[in-house]
Amino acid sequence: MMINSATMLLPPLLVLLLSPSVSSFGTSQQKTHIKICHNKDCCKKGGGDNLLNTFRDLVPSDNNQLIIESTGCLSQCGKGPNVCVVKNGSDEKMYYNIKDALDASAVLDVATPEVEYPIQLLVAASNIHQAEHTPSSAKKEELMTSVITDLSKNANSVLFISYAMYHALIIRADARLDTNNVDGAIEDARLASKILPSEGKVWRILAQAEEQKGSFDSAIVALRELAKADPSFATKAKKEIERLSS
Repeated sequence: MMINSATMLLPPLLVLLLSPSVSSFGTSQQKTHIKICHNKDCCKKGGGDNLLNTFRDLVPSDNNQLIIESTGCLSQCGKGPNVCVVKNGSDEKMYYNIKDALDASAVLDVATPEVEYPIQLLVAASNIHQAEHTPSSAKKEELMTSVITDLSKNANSVLFISYAMYHALIIRADARLDTNNVDGAIEDARLASKILPSEGKVWRILAQAEEQKGSFDSAIVALRELAKADPSFATKAKKEIERLSS
């Protein structure tokens, strides 16, 4: 990774883990697969992407033993939301009625006892889950500020660059946009983009915030990053760039 002025502002551990020579969360070198059912019945009960992100929230950023991913129907719809843990390529075990951070944490503890999961991430995941089911933007911001403050106590900690930190920043940025705190939303989105630049959602939020502020050039930069991070948005991003450039 090229070291530049922006990189120099990041905590040393973040610079290290963003280097391509370092294995990070979600790489193919990991051995245990946590498969989250994305069938419509499980999704209606709180599974799907929400549960997938809850598992991600619980895993520290330096973990190289887990792959958390979506899967099709696990054929136990009446017991969902369902999770299948696959170890060593073939050792499968099913877990049923997994609905929240406490349930997900219990699955991880039983399925992967060799992995240490910081209690701070369980607290963060629980608050994030609550925020995602709270209609009030002010309450969302309050909950996420608590998470961000807790995970930021040591800027060189893996907690600072965890998925939970990224997730909390994204939720708070969205909440701040709803309350017209555009500068706060931009600050959150920019930090989140340093933690997980490969996630398209952060660039969508940053582009929206920059446009709302009137910084069209910065919004265009974010849209270009969105197109790279999530090719499925490439056509839409191109149209938005053309609109902002006209």
